[in-house]
Amino acid sequence: MVPEWVLLVDDEPELRVSLREALESDGYSVEEADSAEMALGMIERQHYPVIITDLNMPAGKSGLDLIEMVRARDPKTLCIVITGFATLRVSIEALKRGAYDFLQKPFKLEELEAVIDRALELSRLQKQVEAYQGELESRVLARVSELNSFQEDVLRLNRLLCEALGVTEETALVRPFLDCLKARFSPDGLVMFLPGPSGTWRVVHQEGPRPWTASPDLPPAENFTEVLGWGEESGYGDGYLVPLRHTGRTLGALFLGFESRSSFVLEDSFFELWCDQIIAALYGFQCLQAHAASMVAKKG
Repeated sequence: MVPEWVLLVDDEPELRVSLREALESDGYSVEEADSAEMALGMIERQHYPVIITDLNMPAGKSGLDLIEMVRARDPKTLCIVITGFATLRVSIEALKRGAYDFLQKPFKLEELEAVIDRALELSRLQKQVEAYQGELESRVLARVSELNSFQEDVLRLNRLLCEALGVTEETALVRPFLDCLKARFSPDGLVMFLPGPSGTWRVVHQEGPRPWTASPDLPPAENFTEVLGWGEESGYGDGYLVPLRHTGRTLGALFLGFESRSSFVLEDSFFELWCDQIIAALYGFQCLQAHAASMVAKKG
């Protein structure tokens, strides 16, 4: 585990050395600075969760100045002030400048260690909160991206459905939907079946290296209600035969074949939406065909 460093700032070398040795003997990782200026240079190169600083350092900037500058440069650092000249006014000023805690000399080592432990625990909690916030933001952004993508899918497929309303030829009806499906999943083989007479099937469009015909092994149209794994039967490593049904009626069937194992899943939201839209297009087309045939029959 990477140690959480404590920076000790004091202009008295004897105090720094003795305090550092005492803290290190109790398991803390400590570095020293003999002035506020030196400490500022050190925090430019490394983050210190905790800084212990003397308040009065005659040469250069004071501990109060250091606290203010540290908070401006690295707000996550917690500053503990130690001084031999504590007054209420000074204590309040130190806290106003951003000090985490305040100890008056002389103090017991156990008192300082208790303050350091609280500060390090707070620092660890702050890191956990930041990590959680970062993860939450990433998840929210990913979800927003998914929703935007799905919205684009809805609009794209809705446009295809609207364009299908005036189509009078089967291949022209299904081709745009199949092109959209290919662009999304890149199948190696693709076949669209429509019901033929007496429960048979007609191939209205096919692509891929494996020639397909209306196989007698396919279930009759009226009985085809569940998705079939259709890999080996079709010569593909991974394949699906999907019924396209509306209100208990089979309007068509789709085969997707992949030469090897694919990442395609039937529960994909785009594929489910695609099925809904092409079913609506096929239903509308077949209703129009039936209506046209009825009108012809009446005229005859």
